[in-house]
Amino acid sequence: MAYTAIENEDEKKEYFDSPEELEVKVEMLADMIKASSTFCAFTGAGISTACGIPDYRSGFNTVMETGPGGWETAANKEKYKKLMVEKEKKAKAGGKKEIRTSIQKAYPSFTHMSLFELCERERLKFIISQNVDGLHRKSGVPAHCLAELHGNTNLEVCEKCGTEYMRDMRVRNAKSTKEHRTGRKCDNPSCQGPLKDTIINFNENLNDNILEMGFQMAGASDLILCMGSSMRVSPACEMPVSTVQNGGNLVMINLQKTPIDGHATLILNGKCDDIMRLLMKKLDYDVPVW
Repeated sequence: MAYTAIENEDEKKEYFDSPEELEVKVEMLADMIKASSTFCAFTGAGISTACGIPDYRSGFNTVMETGPGGWETAANKEKYKKLMVEKEKKAKAGGKKEIRTSIQKAYPSFTHMSLFELCERERLKFIISQNVDGLHRKSGVPAHCLAELHGNTNLEVCEKCGTEYMRDMRVRNAKSTKEHRTGRKCDNPSCQGPLKDTIINFNENLNDNILEMGFQMAGASDLILCMGSSMRVSPACEMPVSTVQNGGNLVMINLQKTPIDGHATLILNGKCDDIMRLLMKKLDYDVPVW
């Protein structure tokens, strides 16, 4: 897995469609979903900010309640400390407080539950996700409808027999980036192979089977909806382009511009949850509460 970092302030700029623009665009998206026979979704960190999990590339001026992204805070630690002091003062004075939570304490957002409902109704055939937070699985999306390209923080797998174990805890405990064994063993008495986490770090190779499945499903889709992703991590970002190359439509939902916007049939600028509320209303689908 490799990535391209955001290099300047202009690339961090966030864009918002007016309510009138969103009304028209969401109507178009709803019609595209109704007409689709092989609808696929591609999700990034932006769908989990509503759950309190910070993304990677939001700037210091982001509207996200989770605040600046991981790369931004890592590169500007002193600036982030000052920002937190200022926000704390404003919060005490009655202003909005930054909302962050750990992955293990987070629960699925309206967007996650909307995608689950679309799967349940067999409108949405498959989800390709760059997220490791496991929230798609928590929402109820079955494993066979999901390709978690970069792993799942709650999932470990046996090195010998391939048996998967979904836990209610973070399974990764390695101190070295390239070490993935968790210290636990396979439950099968005839195997007892070492278990390893499924997290893919930068500069590590993706799971070949999951990677192949992602490209296969994206290439076979006549509509792919990309949500909350900067589309800068490869090879994941190449999957939606393969949809277009095979004659399908690409729809983007994001606050920032992305390198593949030129391939898109439709671009919606706004928060994922806000747009999904409009979309599910247009489709006349009730969304379950997690």
